[in-house]
Amino acid sequence: MSTIPTYMIKKGTLTAGHGIIKTGLAASEIPFGAMVMRAADGTIQATLMPGTPTYDYLGIAVNDNRQQLPYDGFYAAGKKVPYVATGTAYGLLLGGQTVDSGDFVRLQFAAAGLGAGTEPLGLLVPETTPTTKTLYSVGRVLDVADSGDAAFDQTITSYTGDVVTFASSTVKGYLDLHDGDYVCIDSNEHGEVNMVADADYSSTAVKMVKDPLAGHSTSPTMYKLTQIEVELI
Repeated sequence: MSTIPTYMIKKGTLTAGHGIIKTGLAASEIPFGAMVMRAADGTIQATLMPGTPTYDYLGIAVNDNRQQLPYDGFYAAGKKVPYVATGTAYGLLLGGQTVDSGDFVRLQFAAAGLGAGTEPLGLLVPETTPTTKTLYSVGRVLDVADSGDAAFDQTITSYTGDVVTFASSTVKGYLDLHDGDYVCIDSNEHGEVNMVADADYSSTAVKMVKDPLAGHSTSPTMYKLTQIEVELI
């Protein structure tokens, strides 16, 4: 397990346009900026990325300006989590996706879902037709500049402990990783959100804040997450 870096989130998660802020106890680990949903009475968790459309969410978890343990940038299970329920906040766009100002976003990720489709990840993707609102749209992008990058999803060659390795420095470079960046590590077996501890570990590898889950066997992929300002619907 690597040393925890000073938490780096470029814009924070709270915006001047936020509305009601509620709180809930984390049923499981929740990254700052994750979309959250009800887990059980009085508890919340990050939303899922299933293969079928869903509109099950409460808001966006915001950072509380306190160092969180054991991993800064993540609320541990049992911690009190503030979340924006109305208005605007910075959410996390899945890597490999791009959005423009005014686009709509949702929770579903393609027909296969992300990971097993049952993991609490809390990520956003563009609507099938980004400029068209649907029954499953959860927010509208307010960023003036375009966000995301089609190259922010790259295949992982291997991982040992907290070190993730790519096929070449070129592949690693496509992700444009920096210390403190959130990433999603995905395979057919699992999906998880992690954070970069040392982006310059080697020319072809990065060190993560947390050891990735064991068993990422089929098509392991790293997605760099991008902050986007969204108005909740």
